Amino acid sequence: MVFGWGKKKQVVEETKDKPVVPMHKEITLQNISGIIQDVTNLRQKTLIAEVKSFQKRIETNRKILLSIADELGNDDLKTDDMDPHLEILVNRGKKEVISSIQNEFKTEFPDIDSFEKVKDFQRNASHRIKKVGDMLGNHTRVIHIFAKKYARKLKDDLQVLTDNLTEVNTLISNYNSNQDLVDDINKSLNDLSDTKKEIIKQGRRKSQLEESIDNEHQNETNFESKIEEMQSSSEFKEFQNIQDQISSMANEENSIKKEIEEHFIKISRPLNKYIYVSSLDKPLKIMIENLVSSPYDVLSDENESNIKTILNSITSAIESGSVSVKDAGKSKQAINEIQNLLRELINKKIKFLEKKSKLNDSLNVFDNDKLVRLMHDLQKSKSNVSDAESKISAIQEQIDSNESSILGLIAKLELNLKQASSISYRISYNENDL
Repeated sequence: MVFGWGKKKQVVEETKDKPVVPMHKEITLQNISGIIQDVTNLRQKTLIAEVKSFQKRIETNRKILLSIADELGNDDLKTDDMDPHLEILVNRGKKEVISSIQNEFKTEFPDIDSFEKVKDFQRNASHRIKKVGDMLGNHTRVIHIFAKKYARKLKDDLQVLTDNLTEVNTLISNYNSNQDLVDDINKSLNDLSDTKKEIIKQGRRKSQLEESIDNEHQNETNFESKIEEMQSSSEFKEFQNIQDQISSMANEENSIKKEIEEHFIKISRPLNKYIYVSSLDKPLKIMIENLVSSPYDVLSDENESNIKTILNSITSAIESGSVSVKDAGKSKQAINEIQNLLRELINKKIKFLEKKSKLNDSLNVFDNDKLVRLMHDLQKSKSNVSDAESKISAIQEQIDSNESSILGLIAKLELNLKQASSISYRISYNENDL
């Protein structure tokens, strides 16, 4: 209220009620919604009844203000003796104050029979009282100086109106605070429901993974059995024996390579120089380079004629001087040795390769690819088990966390229910609730 006449300090008397001993009651999670609805209904009925009592008081003060306004309107305030300018000022102030009171308080406040009408009454009464208070504040000097007889009456009655409205505001504020608790309870119930759904979802996923692990363990057993069966067969033993023979042939192959390379290294200088002066076709030039780097790989029935052509060309180049060497005779002799041994060296390589090929063909006695696939499948199955176990561990941590969260929500629900209803509830639950 804006009235400006030394605002009266509001004194709220504390009512010393006897301590309320909370009741203790055991309920289930399913009971909570009904309890909340009952609490809300009871609080609304109580609020409506209490506000109605204050409405009656405000209604009485409304009539008193109207009677004061009527009395003030019939009083000329002896304005005839005033300065004309002052008379205009006083009459205008008087008229506006009376008009404000009559406009705002001429109609009764509607009867309160619902929670919505409680809020309507609060808004309506606040609006009316504020407008009258503001108007009195605007003309406070006029009323105090020229209508002292009415100033105290107006101030006191408006103060009573304001105090009663303050009580109404307090009642509604308390109700809203209690509804905040109710909203929090409902939110906790929703959180509880969502968490339970999440636990069910996680439990279903965990069961799927556990079933997957059982299947993979069965697969492992099958793979291991098949692998053991294959590895214990006579064919596998023969296969291993052949592999050992093939492995042992590496020394023989290295020996043949070394023998061939020792012969060709003697003519490496003329071979290298002939590459730059040769008029041979490109394929033969490439073959010359390969004879320098890896003569073993070049020697074959198909290449024998070309190798002889290259060796003869080099000999001619040495004789003509287009390829210069330190000892022409020695180089030509080395080339002749290779030409004389060429067939023998090729045969030796072919004989070795045929022997090795025959052994490789003999490996078909056993399906080693199948064994490799089984071993790969076994390893993959073990990896799947490890991965599933890791996921189960993570899911279990989430389930434990959610179950702990549920316990926290239940404790919070018990506390909020006690504050909202003044009854101490103990919420019972079982594994199905969690």
